Amino acid sequence: MSKAVQEQVDQLFEAVKDKESLEDIKPYCERFNEWINTNTNYSVKSLGTVLSRAGFYKKFKSLPLEQGKNAASVPKHDGQGNVTGNELKHYVLLLCGLDKKDWEERNETTRVSDRLMNPDGDGNTGIEINPETYLEVTLNLLASVDPHELAVGLIACTGRRPHEILARGNFRAIAGEVYQVMFEGQGKKRGEKPVFKISTLYPASYVIERLEHLRKDASVTELLKLVKSEFPDDLAAQNKAIEDRRGNSLRRVVQEYFGGKDTEEPLLNFREGQEQNDCTALRAACACLVTERDCRGSVGAKMYFAACFLGHITPGAKISDSDLKHITTTLGYSDYYTTKPVGFPDAPEKEKLSNVRVSSSDLEAIRHLQEELQAPNQQSVISKLIESFNSRLDVAKQLQQAQQKLAQSEVLVRQLQENNNQLQQEKTAMETTAQQPQMVTLNSTDLESWLEKKIIEVVGKVTQVQAIAVIGPAKVAPPKEEIDWEAKTDMEVWGSKAPLAALEKIRRSFQAISLYNDTVATGEGDRLAITNQALRELSGCNGLLVRDWIEQHKDEIISHNAKFGMENKKDPSNPASYANKGKDTDKILLLINEEFLGGEGFKAGRS
Repeated sequence: MSKAVQEQVDQLFEAVKDKESLEDIKPYCERFNEWINTNTNYSVKSLGTVLSRAGFYKKFKSLPLEQGKNAASVPKHDGQGNVTGNELKHYVLLLCGLDKKDWEERNETTRVSDRLMNPDGDGNTGIEINPETYLEVTLNLLASVDPHELAVGLIACTGRRPHEILARGNFRAIAGEVYQVMFEGQGKKRGEKPVFKISTLYPASYVIERLEHLRKDASVTELLKLVKSEFPDDLAAQNKAIEDRRGNSLRRVVQEYFGGKDTEEPLLNFREGQEQNDCTALRAACACLVTERDCRGSVGAKMYFAACFLGHITPGAKISDSDLKHITTTLGYSDYYTTKPVGFPDAPEKEKLSNVRVSSSDLEAIRHLQEELQAPNQQSVISKLIESFNSRLDVAKQLQQAQQKLAQSEVLVRQLQENNNQLQQEKTAMETTAQQPQMVTLNSTDLESWLEKKIIEVVGKVTQVQAIAVIGPAKVAPPKEEIDWEAKTDMEVWGSKAPLAALEKIRRSFQAISLYNDTVATGEGDRLAITNQALRELSGCNGLLVRDWIEQHKDEIISHNAKFGMENKKDPSNPASYANKGKDTDKILLLINEEFLGGEGFKAGRS
């Protein structure tokens, strides 16, 4: 909605910037107000903020003002409401947005005091942080290869704003200091370029290294090029565009690791008035931990330290007592506390690198792959090549095992054929023996016993022959002609109910989702994790069959989901635990089916 408001503000500005009478300007203001009242439901407290972010006040204050043409003289008030003079205001600012009464209502918020005095379950005011768990999660994020997770890790570790981490901020090492850096590039300091010392939760050298790694990421460099081309001369607009475009992805990471509205026990408890965590909560939490660790002294000294860390007061500058009023802003970030000591954790040990000698042609090939894969360095390319080779080894091993099983099956077939032939020979011999007459000479005394014995013997043989006849020769099915399902069209594969066709449906569904994530998805919440449910719905195959296929291709699925940060962070080695929460999976699957499977899959979407 904020984007729509931005468009309306821009249209209003372009329409009236050259108008020089109230009669010409007023109709445009009435239409603007009607749109705001009809299409938004902002409260008085939030409307002023939304308009400010859209540049509403800045745009019209930048115009040359002439009383009676495009502006009117209005009383100017001090903080106590006393009239101190008059000032010119553009007609748009008088006719649109908030009036004086609305501004007074907006500024009478109690949000900060509610946060500071909100009691927890034990009667304590504020929100307690466990430093150990916070530092552990932050370290995992700092080590991540996903640019969104790395950015959140740097925010949690340094307390900087998102656009400062992604674009503006720079860290410089300080001689003799391990957990402090010189910081420049602070936002919200129009016309100023302060450089000051800040504390970091992890060693400065590691923080600087990870920031450099983030800035080399292709998606980050592309984002900076985009906002610079849109707002070439407006740094504030660039910063806002950066946070607008990356805000959702960063908040998603914060909520996944520190707690969202669906989390029963969030790692970082929610602040008063909030249903989930965001980057501002991480700034407040980091300020609490570094102040507890690095500042020893009175409550006032701690407040001053926290204000300097957050940039509400510029350290090193000559600060008058009246400048200390900015500490009231720091109070809004002071609702966290800890009862446990905050340590100085070490950076993770780096794996030693070794030199590898390659020919010039191979080096050129590695550089080409680096460009194609958008890898940060040649080391990453070699790692991916090794990973691909190991994956192929696994496939070759599976093929060898399948060939061994086939050979064992052929031996078993031959044994069954031999047994069948032997049974046929025995049956023929028995039938021949039974048909041959025997000449016997007996006296009358033994005739009865002899007949009885022979009858029993013949009956026994006949019974045995009948049993063998019932069993019959073992039937061996003729070998079926093998079908190369990979060579078949999507229509032929989805039109068959053969078991091997089902496996091909699952394989093609996996490839389709992977290709969609790599080439079509924008990364703004529209990528689809490869899960049992996604493969089941797209392929139309049985869930148990999909489960077995996922287990056999576990490494490929984990690797692809991890590449875009879609694995289950709590159990990344278990693809069965992955899920696509909060996404319109039907819409995405329908698009994948139409683009990559010729519309043959996803029965639910087709119906």
